[in-house]
Amino acid sequence: MKGVSDIEDQVMSVGLEGMRGHLVIVEANVRVDKEGCLIVGLPDVSMKESRERILSCLHALDIDVSMKKMTIHLSPADKRKTGTGHDCAMLIAVLQKMLPEPLPIDRKTCFLAALSLTGNLEPFHGLIPTIQQAILLGFKRIILPPIDIGFLGKKPSVELVPVHSVSELLSYLRGQREEELPTEALISIHEPIHPETMEQPTDFANIRGHMEAKRMLEIAAAGGHHVLLSGPPGCGKTMLADAFHTILPDLSNDDMLETFGIYHLAKENRGLSKRPPYRHPHHLASAVSLIGGGTYPKPGEISLAHKGVLFLDELGEFSRKALDMLRQPMEIGEVTINRVRQTVTYPASLILIAATNPCPCGYFGSNERYCTCTPFQIKTYQLKASGPLIDRFDFLMTLQSVGLTEEGVAETSATVRAHVSEARAIQKERYQGTGLNGNIPFSLLMETTRLTDEQLQHLQMICFDEKWSNRTQAKLIRIARTIADLATEREVSETAIQEAIKWKRIAANLQNATIKAVNHR
Repeated sequence: MKGVSDIEDQVMSVGLEGMRGHLVIVEANVRVDKEGCLIVGLPDVSMKESRERILSCLHALDIDVSMKKMTIHLSPADKRKTGTGHDCAMLIAVLQKMLPEPLPIDRKTCFLAALSLTGNLEPFHGLIPTIQQAILLGFKRIILPPIDIGFLGKKPSVELVPVHSVSELLSYLRGQREEELPTEALISIHEPIHPETMEQPTDFANIRGHMEAKRMLEIAAAGGHHVLLSGPPGCGKTMLADAFHTILPDLSNDDMLETFGIYHLAKENRGLSKRPPYRHPHHLASAVSLIGGGTYPKPGEISLAHKGVLFLDELGEFSRKALDMLRQPMEIGEVTINRVRQTVTYPASLILIAATNPCPCGYFGSNERYCTCTPFQIKTYQLKASGPLIDRFDFLMTLQSVGLTEEGVAETSATVRAHVSEARAIQKERYQGTGLNGNIPFSLLMETTRLTDEQLQHLQMICFDEKWSNRTQAKLIRIARTIADLATEREVSETAIQEAIKWKRIAANLQNATIKAVNHR
C-alpha cells in the first residue's frame, strides 16, 4: 500500500455509465470565508443537494464549520456525475482537510454510500452494480452502507465493509472498531423469491407433437441461437416459447448478480433468482421501451432479458422502427444508447424468440381456414420485419395445429435442460466463459472448431448452389457446432453438418413458398 502522504488529499469512489463503472477522484479545499459548500465537476441536481447533507453531517460530528468555505472537486471534471453514491466520499474528503490528523486511507479504498442528515450511511440507487464495478476496477477495500452482503458471495481479494454511521466509519478507519456488524443489524436490499409466488411455466412434456420444433428449441437453448416461429393462431407458438424458458440452465452466481444489477438500475422488481429472465413485452411497446432510453438512459427490455429470453409475440404488429433497432444487439450482445446528456452501454446477450402469424387474419397457408387477406395486405404485414432482421434469426419454422390425440414427447423440461447444461459446459470450457456458439466472434469459432478442408468445401458448395450468403454459411457452422456439443462430440461430424443444412433448408423453403403463394393469389 502507498503511504498516507501519497493519498491524503484524494478519496476514491466509483460512478456508473450504464453498467460500466469509472473511477471518481474526490478532492476538497477548505478555506476561511463565508460558510458554504460548493461541488464542482459536472454534478447533477441530486449531487448538488449533497452539500446540505454534508454540512448536516459535519454539524452532527460537532465540527465547527463557521467561516469555512468548502469546495469539493469531482474528477474527471468533464464526465457527468449522477446519483447520491458519492456522498460519503465527499464527506471524507472534507474531513481530511478539517480533522487534526488525516485519516489513514489509500487509493485501494473506495467509498460507496449516500448520507442521511444525521450521519448515517444509506444505500442508493445502483448500489449493487457499482459494487461489482468497483471490484472490477481493482479496489481492495470497499466501504458500504449497512447492507447484507452475503448474496455477493466470497470475494477473497476484496474486503467489503458495511458501516452504519460516519462516526463508526471514522473509528474503523482509525483502527478502533473491533467487531463487525451483526447479521441482524444489516439491511436486505433485495426481495427474495418465494416458490409459491412464482408462475408455473409450461413443461416440454405437456406439449403434444411438434417434435421438430422441440428439437430446434433444444439446439437454440444450447447454443444461444435466435428463433422465429410462424403459423396460424392456436398452433402452439406461444406455448412453445413459454416452455423454452424452462430448458435453459440456471445462471452462475456472477450472471445472477449482473442480471439483478440491471433490474436494480431499471427499478424493476426481481429477487436474487438463478433462473434466467423471461421478458414478454406487448406489441404496442415503443422502441425506447424495447431498447432503453430516456434523458438519463435506463435499460430496456433487451437488457432486462440479458442472459435469458426475450419473446416477441405477434412480431408483425410491432413497429418496424422498433424491430430494426434489434438488429445490432442481436449480433454483438450489447446496446449503446446515445443521448445529449449521456452515452451508455447496457448488456443485451439474449436469445430472441419471435412468433408471427403469416398474415393479418392469421390463416395464410393454413389447412383449416381460408385466408381472407389480399396479396398487398400479406406483403405489407410480412414486410414489418425487414430482410436484414429475418436474416439474423438462426432458425425459421412454420407450425401447424396439432390434434389432442397427438402423442407428446417423453422428455420433460428437466431432462432437456440437463442436455443443454452439458452442452453449455463444453462451450464454457472451450471459450473460457466468453460466450456461446451463437454469439462468440466468428474468428474464435473457426479457431476452436477446426473444420476439415473437405467440410469447408462442402459447405461452400451447398451455399453456392442454394445462393446462400456468407452470413448463412457462418450460421451453418455455428449450428453444427452446437449440434456436436449436444452429442458431446469433440469434432463437428458430418451428421451435425447435415442437420444444420436441413434446418437452413426448412427456413429457405418457407420463405420461397410464401413468396410464390403470395404472387399466385
